[in-house]
Amino acid sequence: MASIKGDISVMPVADLLQWIDLAKKTGTTTASYQDTEKKIYLEDGKVVYVSSNSEGERLGEFIMKDSGFEAEKIKSALIRSQSMKIPFTQMLIDLGYFTFEDLKWTIIGYAKALLIDAISWEDGWFEFIQGIIPSYVKHGPIQLNTTELIFEVFKTIEEKKIGLGDNL
Repeated sequence: MASIKGDISVMPVADLLQWIDLAKKTGTTTASYQDTEKKIYLEDGKVVYVSSNSEGERLGEFIMKDSGFEAEKIKSALIRSQSMKIPFTQMLIDLGYFTFEDLKWTIIGYAKALLIDAISWEDGWFEFIQGIIPSYVKHGPIQLNTTELIFEVFKTIEEKKIGLGDNL
């Protein structure tokens, strides 16, 4: 299993993700700063899932806040997806909780929120492990264009700096 590790001050998260996208790599990127860890899962250079170990930054929490779903519904969908070994995002569509388009926009919002934080880090560590991606995200229905996502994140960061952006 090939991997690359490094210091974010030398290679920022955005640069690493662009390299993965251009090289069409599949694997897991972990970015860490202090006690916070963000994971970005990619297939053929496309972001298929993101996660965080920080309270309030988990996908289920984001969905509850963004879409108003009850915690029990989200938890039940997660447990079913794990037992059936299918992506959580696919289970949300299969259960009729989201249409593909609605889920895609929710995931874009979630990915942007997590990446705004990680891309803003000037210190910390990263690791990309090629070929390793958990079964619960592999071949999920949502695949985001990494370059477009990074562009949107930088745009949001700049808008916030000049006071134009929404409050993510």
